[in-house]
Amino acid sequence: MRGEHLAIDAFPRFGLVGTDDAEVGARLASLGWKATLTAATLDALDLGALRRCDVIAVVCGPESLSDPAVQAGASRVATPLVAIVKGSNGNAVVDAARLGWRGFVSAEKNASTIARVLATAARGELAFPASASGALARALASFAPVRRAATSELTPRQRQIVALLAQGATDAEIATTLGISASTAHKHVQNARRRLRARTRSQLVAATQEPFAPPALKAVTE
Repeated sequence: MRGEHLAIDAFPRFGLVGTDDAEVGARLASLGWKATLTAATLDALDLGALRRCDVIAVVCGPESLSDPAVQAGASRVATPLVAIVKGSNGNAVVDAARLGWRGFVSAEKNASTIARVLATAARGELAFPASASGALARALASFAPVRRAATSELTPRQRQIVALLAQGATDAEIATTLGISASTAHKHVQNARRRLRARTRSQLVAATQEPFAPPALKAVTE
């Protein structure tokens, strides 16, 4: 399971995803930040290795966040996700928020800014641009019921499942821990998501851990 989140001066363990991640990775490496794992796409992530990561950085174009394939890949991941976006699109930051991603930063920002966003998200906080705060508040309100959901709405087994997801467990690890099949574990995850109207595993975990609070957005990207 994932360990304690690390402070920014002892950078968090992060994964780097994206076909154009080399340049961003090199900039982070200049600060002494080295990715724990890398993958070309979210689908290609080794879910078992995710337990070694506190946050996943996804380098992508603005249109990628509305791509069903990207959304499907993100739904497999309970580890906090941050979009590092190349190019501009006013809807991209809202798309990231609606999907339950924990942060958003332009790939054109300097390495220290990107690092701060990753560190903030790894601590379980939201890290989005200050200039997008109004749009984000409206977007987040659209799925506020998910984030205000109580764990009492879940069955005891579903609560166990979500607790394990929050620690970075995969379906296979959940199955081993609870003595059930991987397919049964997956079914419990899907049922819990439907019950709390969570689009992704990240949203499901967030729904049971913290209240909806737009003022808590961390404006660390500007």
